Amino acid sequence: MGIVQTVKNKFRKDPILKRRVIGIFVAHVIMGLAINLLRISLFGNDPFSCMQLGFSKFFNASYGTCVIIFNLIAIVPIFIIARRYIQFGTLVNMFLVGPIVDGWYALTLFIYPDVAYISFATRVALLIIGVIICCYGCSMYMVTNLGQGPYDALGWIIEEVSKKKIPFKYARIGIDTVATTTGFVLGSIVGAGTLIMALGTGPLVTFFNDYINRPLIYKR
Repeated sequence: MGIVQTVKNKFRKDPILKRRVIGIFVAHVIMGLAINLLRISLFGNDPFSCMQLGFSKFFNASYGTCVIIFNLIAIVPIFIIARRYIQFGTLVNMFLVGPIVDGWYALTLFIYPDVAYISFATRVALLIIGVIICCYGCSMYMVTNLGQGPYDALGWIIEEVSKKKIPFKYARIGIDTVATTTGFVLGSIVGAGTLIMALGTGPLVTFFNDYINRPLIYKR
């Protein structure tokens, strides 16, 4: 009870912290929904999800299981080299985003079991909605400033270890290329959704950062 009361007191004294913590959980629910929409659109997911769906198909395991195992492996070098990147949000990302995606997918199959027969127009709509929702969730995830998931932190760590000889943007391109290639080789779909999520979401995420999520979370 002492720990719970301490947390409650901290939230009362710092409402911004409360909104940041709520925001990190909301962000992962939204991102999980977006990943699911992109998955059933059959136009391909973001590079990380593309890789995890490939692992899922290859090992005959759920998406969530593959995400958790990958994160547990990836967190080891991060803990050794740059453990300051491991924060509260890192743990939320490690253990929640995968099961949340599985939950959304199970709900989708329960409501509409024949996802493989969705019309082309509906698939395009799911792609557009999925991209927009994913950008909003990613923006919320970023502006809470509570830490990054292992995959997102890898680019910054490569920049740091290389002493900026490999800038973050190039490190991230390399990581995403490896992830996408791995997913494709293992049978995951690589398509328009993959390309859009890898290269075309920056302006939309920035819009959500500046005009919606940052004012929402940090308002006084």
